[in-house]
Amino acid sequence: MNIPLNGQLQPDTGGAFLTEAYGYSLQAHRPVSNNLEGIRFAVKDVFDIAGTRTGAGNPVWFSDHEVAHKHATAVERLLSSGATFVGKTLTDELTYSLAGINVHYGVPRNPASPDRLPGGSSSGSVAAVAAGLADIALGTDCGGSVRLPASYCGVWGMRPTHGRLSGHGCLVLAHSFDTVGWFARNLAHLEQTFCALAHAETTDTQAVFVALDDQGIDNLLDPGVLHAFRALKSQQADFLAVSSALDLGAWAAAFRVLQASEAWMEHGVWVSRHAEELGADIRRRFDIASGVTAAQVRSAQAIRVAAIRALNQILDDEHKVIVIPTVPTPAPLLDADAAAVDDIRMRSQQLLCIAGLAGLPQLSMPWLQINGAPVGLSIIGGRGCDEIVLRAAHKLQALLPDQKLM
Repeated sequence: MNIPLNGQLQPDTGGAFLTEAYGYSLQAHRPVSNNLEGIRFAVKDVFDIAGTRTGAGNPVWFSDHEVAHKHATAVERLLSSGATFVGKTLTDELTYSLAGINVHYGVPRNPASPDRLPGGSSSGSVAAVAAGLADIALGTDCGGSVRLPASYCGVWGMRPTHGRLSGHGCLVLAHSFDTVGWFARNLAHLEQTFCALAHAETTDTQAVFVALDDQGIDNLLDPGVLHAFRALKSQQADFLAVSSALDLGAWAAAFRVLQASEAWMEHGVWVSRHAEELGADIRRRFDIASGVTAAQVRSAQAIRVAAIRALNQILDDEHKVIVIPTVPTPAPLLDADAAAVDDIRMRSQQLLCIAGLAGLPQLSMPWLQINGAPVGLSIIGGRGCDEIVLRAAHKLQALLPDQKLM
């Protein structure tokens, strides 16, 4: 696919970076440490950068909003830890997509599998890290916008506990789901970034891996992913098998209702004025969001409470973490039809909503390749157990074989 260079994408970056703020030399307001010295970072174009406008993946939004007067908190914390800013990266419109397609600016190249979509909405950030144009990159994750692209592009990605990190100065889509997230080329950088963003330290606490025996999960997975996941569970004596029957179809439907309701409350006024300036898919989602009823929200909230209760029973000890494929499939091909892309989105949401509904931390790590396309493996921890999830990743990384399936 030819990426249109329309004057707002930085040439020679595979469509990952915007010209706005590219190569700016940013200084921390108050330097704290040099823990990230020498590490280059990119920023999804939903975070404020002082002296620039935040575009949120839409040219009208860009022109309609004022220049930011200060950096978003997450940007400031990386700068204050010594990291070097590279530039702003492309996002799907208003972050309301998982595909990595932006009708105004194009599709960033997936460096790990150039004939496939990169995933979104943090599409430019994941592409920048996968291509080696940045060591780490900020994204946001509402319904999977860090975890899914990390899987598709074969890099590390993390969604922290909801509310663990400040989102000040960052666009909100759905307030009860949105988190600051980030990508990294390796686990060390992923962990260092968490420590900088959360003002936290690593832990030596060891995790207990939980492998869910759940037919509903198995039914979602592509055959190659299912085969690899079953093999992993059978080969690891350290895995604690837990039978479950999570109603993931209902959970995902509840997530979509709640996300849509919150997105309309957040952006409905602006969208109503500029609906014709949105891509067709994004406009259709906001159309649906505008019609969500109070009764639908109440029903979805009840399902969310039940989901949280079920997950609390599984993660009944802070040491326990769930191991699960990040998404059911590799990335869709660039020329896949809209129906195929949407089918993968709907199936993926059934896995991604697990951490999303309960506000849990989830880390996606490189795992296997199917026909040359990456698929990630995830670790989901209890609420507030982000450090244990990161520690568990060290152990799991050592257990994983280099799997490439044809």
